[in-house]
Amino acid sequence: MFGKTRREKRLREHDAEEAQARYERNKRAGKTIYARIADLKKVPRENLPDAVFLLFMEAKQQSELIRRSIKDRTHYDFNFGGMTDGDLATYLAQDAAYALRDHVTNPQTFFEAMSEQLPDVHFTIQQLDGVSMVAAMIREQRLDGILEGLRLAGLLNEVPNRRRAGSETEGSG
Repeated sequence: MFGKTRREKRLREHDAEEAQARYERNKRAGKTIYARIADLKKVPRENLPDAVFLLFMEAKQQSELIRRSIKDRTHYDFNFGGMTDGDLATYLAQDAAYALRDHVTNPQTFFEAMSEQLPDVHFTIQQLDGVSMVAAMIREQRLDGILEGLRLAGLLNEVPNRRRAGSETEGSG
């Protein structure tokens, strides 16, 4: 009995160390994306749509890697593609909250119940993984907002025209 408890404790400690390492790695990647968002102020106007789009794709890729990592460990699938109408922010927040609340409780033994010890509760998704996932979603949504602002300002509409003009000059030479 005590060997099993000790083994479970070591396993939980190992899982916590791995989660901390993933969290630190995701945090560094997030800082890099935010630094690059701040550097967008220095990008010339004609290159801004391309720079934002590439950064958006990088943020989207990071979000997908985090979700895939969580899915591989917990078998919880974040299906954000099914949202068609309504408030996207509320939908994302509800799905994240639901996922983070999912847990497993070991049943109490008779001794634990008699000594009023609470059963062990193990959350399916570790807190640090959940924080990384929500932070990645916020970064992705922020960049999506910047892209929408560029679209509204008409800057994204200029990009295909510029590329078309560039290919016409290359073909005439």
